[in-house]
Amino acid sequence: MPIEIEVLVLTYNRAPLIGATLESLLAQVRPALRICVLDNGSTDNTKEVVQSFSKRGVELVCRPSNDPKICWAELQAMARGPWTMLFHDDDLLHPNYLRDVSIALSHTPESTVAVSSMRAHQDPENEAWAKVSGNHYVVLTGRQLATNLYAGFPMPFCSAVYRIDVLQRAHLEFETYGKICDRPFVIDAALAGKAVVMLDPYVKYRLHAKQDSTDQASGPFLAEVLGLQRYYRKLLGERLTDPSGRIFLRRNYKNLLREHVRLNQNIAQPMSPEIFWREALKAEATSKRSLRWGKLYAILTQIPKRLERKIKSLIR
Repeated sequence: MPIEIEVLVLTYNRAPLIGATLESLLAQVRPALRICVLDNGSTDNTKEVVQSFSKRGVELVCRPSNDPKICWAELQAMARGPWTMLFHDDDLLHPNYLRDVSIALSHTPESTVAVSSMRAHQDPENEAWAKVSGNHYVVLTGRQLATNLYAGFPMPFCSAVYRIDVLQRAHLEFETYGKICDRPFVIDAALAGKAVVMLDPYVKYRLHAKQDSTDQASGPFLAEVLGLQRYYRKLLGERLTDPSGRIFLRRNYKNLLREHVRLNQNIAQPMSPEIFWREALKAEATSKRSLRWGKLYAILTQIPKRLERKIKSLIR
C-alpha cells in the first residue's frame, strides 16, 4: 500500500517564484498528506502569496527573522510524517512524483529516504516535463548514494523524502558545511537504512538570478567546501580495490579544482593554487595520493577528446 507523504517548504523572499512551486505541489496525482510553508522572515510579499493558497489547504508558519540554522530545527519539529519531504521554494515537482515515490518506498521497507534526478531549466513553466517511468528506480546503501553523488549524479536535494523518525533525530551541521549542509544530511539519512533513487528527472531545477547556489556572498566558503570533501573522503575512502574508493580517487582532484575556480570568481584577491591545495591537504579534504591519481585520470580522459578535436580539424 502506498505511503503518505507530507511536504514542508522553507522559503525566504521568493514571492515571484513560490506560487508556481505551490501549484506544482498541489497538482500531484497523489495529493500530499499536508503542504506547509515555513516563511523564514521574508521582507517581500512572500507571506501574501502563500496566504492566497490557504483555501486550497496550504498552511503557513511565519518566523520573525531569517535564521537558516534555527529554521531547519523548526522544520524537523513541524514534521508529522510518516514521511516528510522538504521541498525548495524555487523548484517545480513533477505531478507523478509523490505517487511514484510512495509506491517505491512501500516496496522497500528498509529504506529511510528517497530522492530523484533533476534537470535544470531556464524557462521551466513553459517547458514540457520529461517522460518518467514510475518503476525506474534503484535501492542503494548510504555509501553507494554518496558515491553516485560524488561522481556527479544530478540529485536535487529538494526531492528528498525522509522517514519521520530519521528526519527528526538527524543533526544538520550548519556550522561545518553552511548552505551545502543538505548533502551530508541526506547521505546520513540513507546511512540509517537504504535510499530509493528515482532515476528519472522528477524536479525542474529553476535557474534564476537570486539562486542560493550562485550567491557567493552566502557561501559555500573555503572551510565549508573542504569540510564536505573531507566528509566524502572519510566515507568513500581511497582504496583502488573498492568502487567507492576508485570514484573518490578519480573525482577528488576535479571536484576540488572546480571549487577553486568558483571561489576565485568575482573577488579582488584570488586565492593562488598553491594556497588552495595546501589548505585542502591541511583540512584532510584530499591527500597527495588522491591528487596524483586525480591529475593522472584528468590527463588520460582528455586524450580521447584531443584526438577527436584533431580528427575533426583534419576533416575540415
